[in-house]
Amino acid sequence: MRRIDGFPNTSSEIPVLLTIFNRPAKTRAVIENLRQVKPKRLFVAADGPRPDCPPDTESCRLAREEVLNIDWDCNLERRFLEHNTGCDPAVSGAIDWFFQHVEYGIILEDDCLVHPDFFEFCAALFERYFNDRRIMQLSSLSPYVSREYPYDYHFSRAFLCGGGWGTWRRAWKYFTPDMHRYGDAEALSVLKSYFPHRYQWIQQYRKFLKFKNGQYNNWDFQWNMACFAQNGLCIVPEKNLMQNIGFDAESTHTKSIDNPIFKNLKVERLHFPLRHPVFVYADSQPQRSLERKIYRSLSAKSRCAYLLRRTAGTMADLFQ
Repeated sequence: MRRIDGFPNTSSEIPVLLTIFNRPAKTRAVIENLRQVKPKRLFVAADGPRPDCPPDTESCRLAREEVLNIDWDCNLERRFLEHNTGCDPAVSGAIDWFFQHVEYGIILEDDCLVHPDFFEFCAALFERYFNDRRIMQLSSLSPYVSREYPYDYHFSRAFLCGGGWGTWRRAWKYFTPDMHRYGDAEALSVLKSYFPHRYQWIQQYRKFLKFKNGQYNNWDFQWNMACFAQNGLCIVPEKNLMQNIGFDAESTHTKSIDNPIFKNLKVERLHFPLRHPVFVYADSQPQRSLERKIYRSLSAKSRCAYLLRRTAGTMADLFQ
C-alpha cells in the first residue's frame, strides 16, 4: 500500500465538506457536532435561495452566518451560490468542487450528526484502501441488525449515504449526473448483475428511467449507478455512527421518520484499533437482515404487496 505524503494521522486532519441550504438551526447542530473533531480543512457549500420562496432569503443568510461564526482554527473554504440550483446539481457540484482540492474526504449534509469515531474510522481506511479501486465509499450509516462478527466493518453492495459518508477523488471521478451515459440495455444489465432479486432490479431500473427522463432532481442515485457500473463496494461499520436529525417539515425528502431504516436507530461506538476483514467480498447477510426488519415493520396488507413485488415482478412493471 502506497503511503501518501501528508496523510492524516489524526481525525482533525481529514478534509470535510459540509453542504447547507436554509436550515440554520440544523446547520448549527452539525457545526457543534463537528466541534468535537475540529477539522482543520473545512469546505462549506451553500445553495442559493429559491426565487419562489421568499422566506429562503433570510433562512439561507442565517445558515451561512452559522458557518462564518466557526471559531476553531481551520482553513475554511466557501462556495456560497447566489441563485438556487436545487438538490442536484447543488450537492454533486459541491462534491466536484471539493475533489478539485483534495484526494479524499468526508461529505456531510446539514442534518447529519456523525460520531467522532467515524473520523477515526475514516482516518484508518482512507489510507488502507486508497489504491483499492474495488472500494468506492465509506459509510457512517449502518442500519443493520446487530450480530456477532469478528471484524469492525464489512463490505456491501448497498451504497447508503444517509448524509454522512466518505470517498476518494479516484472513485468520485466516475460520477455523472447524465444518465444518458448509460444505454437502457446496458443499465438493465448492470442492475441485473448487482441485485439478486427480480423485484429489486425492476424497481431500480424504473428509477433509472425516471432519472433519465428528468423526473427526479437528486444526486445519490447517479452516484449509486456510478458505483454499480464499476462493480464497486461500500465499507460499512458494524456499529451505526450517524444520527439524521432531518426528519421533519423542513426536509425536502424525509419529512417523516416512519422509514424503518432510520426509526429507533441508535449511535454506538467502535473499537480501536480496527479489526480488519481478511477477505474483500460483498457480505449479503446484513442486507438480508435489514430486509427482514423492513418486512416485519409492515402491516399484513403491505407484507402481501411486498412479497408480490419480490416474486411476481414482470417486465411490464418497468413501465408502470
